[in-house]
Amino acid sequence: MYYGFDIGGTKIAFSVYDGALALCHEERMSTPGNDYQALQQAIRERVEAADVRFGVKGAVGIGFPGILNRLDGSIVAANLPAIHGRHLGADLAELLSRPVRVDNDANCFLWSEVHQGAAEGADSALGVTIGTGIGGAVYLAGRLIQGRNWLAGEIGHYPLPATILMKYPDLPRPRCGCGRLVCFETYASGTGLERLYHHFRGERASGHQIVERAEAREPAALSTIDCWLEILAAGIATAISVIDPDVVVLGGGLSALPALYEELPKRLPGHLLPGVALPEIREARFGGAGGVRGAALLNL
Repeated sequence: MYYGFDIGGTKIAFSVYDGALALCHEERMSTPGNDYQALQQAIRERVEAADVRFGVKGAVGIGFPGILNRLDGSIVAANLPAIHGRHLGADLAELLSRPVRVDNDANCFLWSEVHQGAAEGADSALGVTIGTGIGGAVYLAGRLIQGRNWLAGEIGHYPLPATILMKYPDLPRPRCGCGRLVCFETYASGTGLERLYHHFRGERASGHQIVERAEAREPAALSTIDCWLEILAAGIATAISVIDPDVVVLGGGLSALPALYEELPKRLPGHLLPGVALPEIREARFGGAGGVRGAALLNL
């Protein structure tokens, strides 16, 4: 049996999958704020209960929003103080008396889609999650690519392509949470979509409201969505030019928008070398469950 935990800022998802990768159990719990011991205990209780329930010693995988420090194996997760700087994998391995695999949540998302999902059978894939931020992951030659600093696929933090700033010279120049200016995710994420609407309209609205207003043909919402799609195309094209994947899999809260799958194939060629064959743009099969499912499958 495969046990997966997806640790978020407010909630932890836990799921159990059998050898055929069928879901056997799932639950949610609150993330203990800054209490590392309480977080470990919550995980231990679920694992031990699952061992008893299924009569096996299940394999454990953990997904989290952050990276691993290559020097000492500690977790770098500034938004999750309970695990930031901790050796979560090693500590849980000792606590649970078994190996524990840990990885970035975007990597877990793509790993899930490689197994019976939207990237199944692909030799290479780029995973992109569009939510509060932009997450990315790379799959090549049968494995996830983490890179030297666990930064492979972190497309949210490369700069917005200059061609976009040339086309939209009046766009704001926001400072990203990473400390730098004009990171791709500050425009292409759900938060970025809201920022763009404020730029075009002069008022605040949620991503859901912006989409509804665009469907109602509000000019500012239409301009916002048009600009946002062009930004997404330019940013994803940058990754395509480096990775040249067979498939791009979209996940996250905004990935269900039909316009993404209609418009990106039309707009990508304008940001790529002439004659480049486009990868298929696919919606994630496992949706919000991709992170916890991928964490469980880290032990495959």
